[in-house]
Amino acid sequence: MCMRAFAKSVLVITAFAVGTRIIGFIFRIFLSRILGAEMLGVYQMAMSIFMILLTVISSGLPLVISREVAKTERGSNKVLHITLAGLLIGVIASLILCAIVLLCQGCLGFIFTDRRSIGILIALLPAIIASSVYAVLRAVWWGEKRFFLLGLTELIEQIARVLLFVLFLGFTFFFADLAHLSAWAFSGACIVSAMVVVLIFIKCNKFAHATGPRPHYVKPLLRSAATITGVRILGSLAFPLISILLPLRLVAAGWDNVTAISQLGVIVGMTYPLLTIPSTVISSLATALVPELSIMAGQKQWRTIRHQIKTVLQFTIFINFIFIPVYIALGEPIGTFLYADATSGIYLSRSAWAMLPLSLSQITNTTLNSLNKEGLAIRNYAIGSVLLFIIIWFMPAIIGADAVLLGLGLGMTVSSFLNIMAIRKYTDWHSPDRTLVTITAYTGIALPALTVGFFTYHFCPILPLWLNLSLAGALALTVFFILAWTTNLIILPKKRQ
Repeated sequence: MCMRAFAKSVLVITAFAVGTRIIGFIFRIFLSRILGAEMLGVYQMAMSIFMILLTVISSGLPLVISREVAKTERGSNKVLHITLAGLLIGVIASLILCAIVLLCQGCLGFIFTDRRSIGILIALLPAIIASSVYAVLRAVWWGEKRFFLLGLTELIEQIARVLLFVLFLGFTFFFADLAHLSAWAFSGACIVSAMVVVLIFIKCNKFAHATGPRPHYVKPLLRSAATITGVRILGSLAFPLISILLPLRLVAAGWDNVTAISQLGVIVGMTYPLLTIPSTVISSLATALVPELSIMAGQKQWRTIRHQIKTVLQFTIFINFIFIPVYIALGEPIGTFLYADATSGIYLSRSAWAMLPLSLSQITNTTLNSLNKEGLAIRNYAIGSVLLFIIIWFMPAIIGADAVLLGLGLGMTVSSFLNIMAIRKYTDWHSPDRTLVTITAYTGIALPALTVGFFTYHFCPILPLWLNLSLAGALALTVFFILAWTTNLIILPKKRQ
């Protein structure tokens, strides 16, 4: 894939991803306001366990399927057999997971600090089964580079979730509380999305000559998917463990349980989604990168691979630094404006720097997986996670709930560094690493940008909050882009003669 075609793919994915994230972000703001900090914390505890279950059936398997499909001639029977084998693995795994949760309801009381989370988790189980079908079929499009269909179906799922939640609000007497209502809306949206994907597959005659899964396709898929799933499970385990560990350590530091759960809800439900906004674009890069790197690695095109990775790393740094000065300067009013909660904005301002290692860890993990180095990705993520939980264990007594954000930032910094070193070694990359130099340069121009934003906001306190934020944010970004352009950190395309 040439750079122009790659850029076009990223643009298509990003366009859908931005639309999906905007809808999801607005819905999350609405949900946080309607649930409140405490109930949001209870909901997030259930969602964190749900995400582990979802990871088992929708992380490693789709990635392996997309890789195999990318290497296979489009329209061949092998693609169909890979798809059927993936469906068999995914559906059976999802049914086993749901059965385990239902049979072990009593044990969940030892995991959750609030038993209301158990009912919310059970309401999310239908989404596991639906996602096992949805993820496998979309993985085929991923491997075939049909990014329009990928983005469209993801957008449909988000719209369905919002519409179902609004519809269910008319029947609130059927639900224990609004958190349960949201969980059932989420499950309903996943079912709708799975049905849409299946219908598109049937319309495209994907199952026209289906004869059932071939056993010899099942084992290779399962073996490769298990390793990648291990990496993703380690990642998805982070937030469930945080949801359990943080309240315990805050209580041990002298906090009461209600306040501890509320702060968890603020950080995970309000602050963290803002920190992951750059990942919308980064995930688009990752999606476009996987099938392409898989093909190039098979053909040993190391020079092209190195150029591609270098470009992606530089773009990842740039995207994050668009947000970092704005968040640091205007975090508190952003939290007040979006959530009517200044505390979420204070956390945002303090932890804005953590966005960069989170994004770098994401893109470098994807790169290692694409290059068939899943084991290295597991090891490096595990090392970073150990540091994360050491900080969560010891630091709440000193810095309170900020320990989570500090741990995430430092842990993913270590993981990203180890990933970059592994990528350089595997791709025979001998030229000097410019990642740290680039980060230092962007930090230098971010400082005057955030200073302008901070003083602009506090210079005009009589303006309405939204107008003051818009003005300060716009000026901060203007300064950032001017400095980036004058220092050649970004180069504008020249007009053709």
